[in-house]
Amino acid sequence: MLRRLSLYTFLLCFVPFFAWIFSWQWHGDSHLTSFDYFLYWLTETGSVPYAVISCGVLALCFLPIFSSKSKWISAVIIMVISMLITQGIKTAAKTVFAEPRPYASALAEQSGVTTDYFYDQTREQRAMIVSQFYANKAEVPTWLVHHRENETGYSFPSGHTIFAASWLLLAVGFTQIVGRCRMSSKILVLGILLWSVLMLVSRLRLGMHHPIDLLISTLIAWLVHLPLFFYIEQKQFFQQNSVELVK
Repeated sequence: MLRRLSLYTFLLCFVPFFAWIFSWQWHGDSHLTSFDYFLYWLTETGSVPYAVISCGVLALCFLPIFSSKSKWISAVIIMVISMLITQGIKTAAKTVFAEPRPYASALAEQSGVTTDYFYDQTREQRAMIVSQFYANKAEVPTWLVHHRENETGYSFPSGHTIFAASWLLLAVGFTQIVGRCRMSSKILVLGILLWSVLMLVSRLRLGMHHPIDLLISTLIAWLVHLPLFFYIEQKQFFQQNSVELVK
């Protein structure tokens, strides 16, 4: 369990590692492509309120790997606990560290104000500042302006990254318990891995986070799910009974 959870955590960490290796930094929105528009729609799967729908869809994707609906329901309860813990940590950490988003720093610098002034405003006022700032910037698409109007919170850590990493580690952990060699298990893990990697990439490309945000957020998810799945394995909640083994 430790090796598999750590392996997939390391795979996600390649996103910020690559950003550092190639000295990539967000330098504004002048180099946006059609792929970034795709990333916008993907990143919305981790944004409120769409993240709630994503949770439901992802939870249903776990159904084929369990031998009974009762075990799947038990797993869903664990998924809910996972989301509550990780998102709770994210919310508390954002308040403590209060780091500005990359786009917010650029906005403040070009507007002649400070990031402290920007974040001292209410969410509604911040959204209005964002809207007014981009009103005369034709190079910035409407969909990106709308996204930033809704994402005026702090940068560190990344809630979207913790969300995606948590679902990936849930997939890895549960498939390790019920049988990772099944085709349904492989499809589930690979599908969520691809979605998670693109989620992390989207947060960098859209100017919402720094690479360090992604790295620490991924490690937070790992630190939460490692003891969680050790406990689940120890208690043998999903151990197959004799009837299921005969089948």
